[in-house]
Amino acid sequence: MRPFCRFLLLVWGLVIPLTAGADVVVISGRPVAPLPGTPGVGLCSAARVSRNPAADFPRSQSTYVSGINAFLDASPSSRIDFVVQTPLDLSNNVNDGRTLSYGDFREAVVGCPAGGCGFAYDGEYTSFATRLRGYLAVTSDMVGRSLQFGFYADDSVSLTIIDGNQAHHPIFNRPPTLGFPTWRAVRTVRFEQPGLYGVEVLYTNVEQHAALELSLREGDGDLADFERQANTPPIIRLDAVGFALMTPEMFHQTESGRSSFPVSSECAQCNRQSANVPGAGGCEPGFRCNAAALCARCDSWNACGESCSPCGASAPHCVSQAEGFACAECRDDHDCWVTEECRLPTCSETGSCASSPAEDGTECSGGTCQQGECMLVDSGTPDAGEDGGAASEDGGSAGEDGGISGEDGGTASEDGGSANEDGGTSGEDGGTAGEDGGTSGEDGGSANEDGGTSGEDGGTGGEDGGSSPVDAGGPEQDAGAADGGSMEEPPVSEAGCGCQGGPSGLLPMALLVLARVVRRGRR
Repeated sequence: MRPFCRFLLLVWGLVIPLTAGADVVVISGRPVAPLPGTPGVGLCSAARVSRNPAADFPRSQSTYVSGINAFLDASPSSRIDFVVQTPLDLSNNVNDGRTLSYGDFREAVVGCPAGGCGFAYDGEYTSFATRLRGYLAVTSDMVGRSLQFGFYADDSVSLTIIDGNQAHHPIFNRPPTLGFPTWRAVRTVRFEQPGLYGVEVLYTNVEQHAALELSLREGDGDLADFERQANTPPIIRLDAVGFALMTPEMFHQTESGRSSFPVSSECAQCNRQSANVPGAGGCEPGFRCNAAALCARCDSWNACGESCSPCGASAPHCVSQAEGFACAECRDDHDCWVTEECRLPTCSETGSCASSPAEDGTECSGGTCQQGECMLVDSGTPDAGEDGGAASEDGGSAGEDGGISGEDGGTASEDGGSANEDGGTSGEDGGTAGEDGGTSGEDGGSANEDGGTSGEDGGTGGEDGGSSPVDAGGPEQDAGAADGGSMEEPPVSEAGCGCQGGPSGLLPMALLVLARVVRRGRR
């Protein structure tokens, strides 16, 4: 009876890990950082050879994670740190008649052998441990959905997700099991916020077949979570039920999305206890131990530049400059803004916000942009100019009708100046007041005040003692010129005209002037 009971206990112990918990792992904590705008560069791997795997690799779930981390951190100089730049299909491709190291995804990666890409150590009898660290990029379309993580591992594996509160969420924990080295596991996880979440994968290989495949599937409830030995029925190949290998683009090494080292294939891990603490945390100067426990350049807002200090409100962005990283106002034009319609925001090479004029002719409120300013529609615009031009033409025609005659006196300067000179002093156009006898200075002067038409008051010499011919040569000559109608020079007076020189012409004029003087004296 006792042997039978022992057999039942053994079977029970084997059955327990075959069925995974049905509870979905819900990660509600905030992410470590927002999603970067660039694809990921891959996880950082640290690998170290073990000379005594029985002592170095714990076989208990309670001590496996802490024990493997302690083994890898015990001698950093004896391990290899590098970036995994291929899909997570790793294998030592051992084929001894069995192909357990080939996993479920075969010939899936171009440029790698059929079983997968190589580990840091590929010897059939080399015992080693590997730790993969970085950030998982959880996009908006992944939030709130059932994401199933799938593993194929020989010999052991664990997966932990770390949120922005530094809370650790165990997803898998499968330590080495004597006699059952090869495992498949599927576990459902649900994220409630998008962003970057820390990930840590621990893996060990004791000897012979080595395989590690990490895949992802958007679950819809048709596949229950499980965890069982690879050769235990029912055998469910992950590649046959919709899982896809996770790729480097899904993983970041820094909060900014940049590679942790200037050379993208290089990386370095630091102790988890130093993650996000002030100072270098065991990393070289200008680097810090970030939330993913990776040595990374100080290129984020919370740790920027040589001092790895946080950026302030006036310069909130950590940008790359000629001599490293520094806090700045902006990373690109989108981080700047302006209030003027005709100014465009610009981010300079040093990360300072400025503005540049919009292209001339760009529409703005009430007008168009001209040299960075919005010019309203006024007399200075082409439209108003056309109206003003029409007014000038009207004014010009008025000038022609109003006595600004180019020929007759054209402008006031040509005819003697203003209309006042044209009508007031008839010396050039009709003689002086003394010669004209019509006292153009007084009576003819009023004609200037009326518009320079001497015909109204001083043009008819009958009232002042002279007929039209005597005064200014009749309406055709003086009055017409005053009106501006004639564009020709006034004709020269012929003999017998009141303007004619000589004694016969001056005598009547002299008598008229004398009579006028006598009349004024009487008045």
